[in-house]
Amino acid sequence: MKLNLLLTFIFFYSISSCDKNKIGDETNIPIQEPTPEFEQLVPIANSSDLDELPKQSTYLKEEYLKGKNDSPYGYVVRKPETFGKDSLEYPILVYLHGSGSRGNSAVRPEDLNKVDKDGPIRSIKMNLWNPLVSVPVFAPQSESEWNPSKVKAFINYLLESYSGAINPNRIYISGFSMGAAGTWTYLDKYGYGDSLVAAAVTMAGAKEDAGNNIEQLKLLPFWVFHGQKDKTVPVSRSTNLVSKFRSKYPSQEHQRLTIFPQNDFDGQFHRIDHGIYDNTYWNKNQTGDVFDINIMNWMLQYKRND
Repeated sequence: MKLNLLLTFIFFYSISSCDKNKIGDETNIPIQEPTPEFEQLVPIANSSDLDELPKQSTYLKEEYLKGKNDSPYGYVVRKPETFGKDSLEYPILVYLHGSGSRGNSAVRPEDLNKVDKDGPIRSIKMNLWNPLVSVPVFAPQSESEWNPSKVKAFINYLLESYSGAINPNRIYISGFSMGAAGTWTYLDKYGYGDSLVAAAVTMAGAKEDAGNNIEQLKLLPFWVFHGQKDKTVPVSRSTNLVSKFRSKYPSQEHQRLTIFPQNDFDGQFHRIDHGIYDNTYWNKNQTGDVFDINIMNWMLQYKRND
């Protein structure tokens, strides 16, 4: 009798112990939270409208002094020799310069030389401009901070003056320093719908209140670059800008931010030059979104559907 009671006790104790261990194991297993899936608001665009464009071209330089036409700015264009002659519609890039390239070619024609040297134009002159298809680059010149109404008037002037040669769904904009701030001032004023822009790239610049028109810019593909040790425009201007978008529209692949820590830079001022367009910055230390694609080709992934 005592033996049976003892065996019964051992049996139930064993079961109880196993259940406790089982429960303990289950409660100690870390819960795998599902990775949030965010709908991508802007997909990669169909590129069939680029198929007939030349892949490589000889680029010609033309310059237009302020006041000699209906453009609100004097400007330089570096364009494929076939642009405007082959009845094809080309993507274009409008590049807004920094403060060091300000000038007034109506008074000093030589001032236009200041805008024929940086960013994508530098890449063209160095024979490092290599987008998937030939892309003309228009560089207007301002004598003061960029005025968004004039920038809009300049884009409309290009559409009218080069009618039939510009693909209206593939107008891209970019800027450096003052030009980057001007790009965001323009986009904030007009939003995505009225900006005429398909994508934007900015380098080392934004105003403190940039990016306040988030809802109207949620469909705008943009890539922001800045240097961590920039003493001219604090890197926080760019990080705060992108944070405004990501707090409302997280993990959107068409909204990018790349910061260069700059431990290997010897430059001054912004400590970032125009090598983003000629790919010489690919191997620089970087944080944020990985910079490993030709920046013009990244923009060409997107187009408007107006």
